[in-house]
Amino acid sequence: MRYSLFGNKFSRQTGIGQLMDDLGNPPPGSCLLGGGNPALIPEVNEVWREIVSKLLESGSMGRILGSYESPSGVLELRETIASILSEESGTAIDKDQIAITNGSQNAFYFLLNFFSGNFGNGNRKKILFPILPEYIGYTDQTLEEDSFLSFSPVIREIGDRYYKYFIDAEKFDSVSKWAEQAGCICVSRPTNPTGNVITDQELEFLITKANNAGIPLLVDNAYGFPFPNVVFGKNSFVHKPGMIQGFSLSKLGLPGVRTGFVLGDPETISMLQRANSVINLTSASPGQFIALDLFRSGKWKDLCEKVILPFYQKKSLFAQETILNRWSSKIDYRIHQSEGAFFLWIWVKNLSLPFNDLYPILKEAGVIIVPGKTFFPGADPSWKHREECFRLSFVRDDKEIEEGIIRIGRVLEKFSK
Repeated sequence: MRYSLFGNKFSRQTGIGQLMDDLGNPPPGSCLLGGGNPALIPEVNEVWREIVSKLLESGSMGRILGSYESPSGVLELRETIASILSEESGTAIDKDQIAITNGSQNAFYFLLNFFSGNFGNGNRKKILFPILPEYIGYTDQTLEEDSFLSFSPVIREIGDRYYKYFIDAEKFDSVSKWAEQAGCICVSRPTNPTGNVITDQELEFLITKANNAGIPLLVDNAYGFPFPNVVFGKNSFVHKPGMIQGFSLSKLGLPGVRTGFVLGDPETISMLQRANSVINLTSASPGQFIALDLFRSGKWKDLCEKVILPFYQKKSLFAQETILNRWSSKIDYRIHQSEGAFFLWIWVKNLSLPFNDLYPILKEAGVIIVPGKTFFPGADPSWKHREECFRLSFVRDDKEIEEGIIRIGRVLEKFSK
């Protein structure tokens, strides 16, 4: 059978596809340290149980399950989200600046294609990633090939076992014509996969560069501000003209309802709503009504600050301590500073095999991780660093995390030079 160029993209495995396949069909007895699924936190699950029970008892399930909502989303929810984001950012935000989508993955599919590709008259634009690595899920979302322009980071080693990526501001001066090539700048905060939180100063720098180039700055807050707020430091939520920001219920603990939000200028929001009607008809209702109850009640803030954030911070520390205590000194590794999200990002030098080749060996050893290569869209293919890193999730049970880290250490020791 013959397929279009678009169809042929899916005739081969994608990075996100491999990840989701392994999450859904892992080998028996595997330690699943690869995925982005949130942990099942009892206190969080109890909140969902209470809200769903209330919705059932209220007699509103007919509306929730039996009718289409507007492609714009539930009006009351858009008003509530606008109010929360206004308060959190200190900036006046209106409901017409809010779109409801079927998760932030769905939203970024639209947004990345709005601002990249063919702009007419032979003018093509790319998505600029100002710091790598970046989220695996962006890599295969664009309709056109060669849609990424990326800047490598400044890498600063910290002590014997840690390091951190920073935006290389000089790249904006040294890379010629980037402002002509870029249709948008895109960054996740905290960054998936590294747990890096670009500083408030770095964010202000990107806003300025985007505004000067007349392009939007896209910020993916799936793990960040203001919910689920899995940010371990003192950074803050900022919204300014020219920014388009994505949010999700998934990392709050509701990945199954596929509900996301976008904050942007009214023109882009209207485009998202029209695109949503074409692709999805509308956004799923159950997650919207669960979110409406959660946000109206104000419970979300305590849930994020007093339950979700400390839970993941404790998990991060446990995973780091396990690596430091259980891996052989023969392994030449560095852990990226864990500043948020659900992952540790590990850089291992002096291996005899790249992580893409180690992945099946680790899988055979009973542990699933995510090799780093697919987190570097648009990077120089000769950059060795891409092959030396991997992502490790710390959301699983402590025993599984510990056993998985031990198994990884055994394999890495065998292949350390």
